[in-house]
Amino acid sequence: MLSFVFVASIIVGLVSSQPPAPDASCFQPTAVTAEDCCKIPKPIDSAVMEKCRAENPKPGQMPAPGVPRTEGCCIVQCAMIETGGFVNNALDTDAIKRSVASTLGADPNFGSLVNDAVDTCARQIQNDPAYSVAPISSSPDRAGCSFIPQGFINCLYTTLFKSCPAATWTESSDCQALKTKLDSGCPFFLLMGRGPRN
Repeated sequence: MLSFVFVASIIVGLVSSQPPAPDASCFQPTAVTAEDCCKIPKPIDSAVMEKCRAENPKPGQMPAPGVPRTEGCCIVQCAMIETGGFVNNALDTDAIKRSVASTLGADPNFGSLVNDAVDTCARQIQNDPAYSVAPISSSPDRAGCSFIPQGFINCLYTTLFKSCPAATWTESSDCQALKTKLDSGCPFFLLMGRGPRN
């Protein structure tokens, strides 16, 4: 009985030390999407993303709002490994900057923001122990996917969205409301859905 309690406490400790689950309010419908407000170019080449999507189909069931996830996004991890930005469970900022130089960095509106955003987000995610916990695979046929790549990409989008250049920003109260959601800790990915959900 003691060993069961010990193992259960370890599992609870693992789940509670992972990146926090999004608050249920983050899933509430929004009048606009992030792309309606700020057109951020994709940081990872579309061919790499397609390859990684094909190799990593979405799990059958996503965790309910507010429920901690057991692992990060395998598609994002795959893409960052493919581009050299994630090696030996660590972010390689030089490789990331080289990789995004021809995508996000090539955009005249965002190019000057990229290097600082990469450095800031890499520091933030790599130094947060919640992202470095061992992931628990949702599928028995493979290893779990790290939280670090998804956390990094989420931070990168969040940082660029909050600093969106005037030339690509749509000023409105609805777009400002998305910035407020980000400030409250909502993941950027939840702001990408297509408007109000009926």
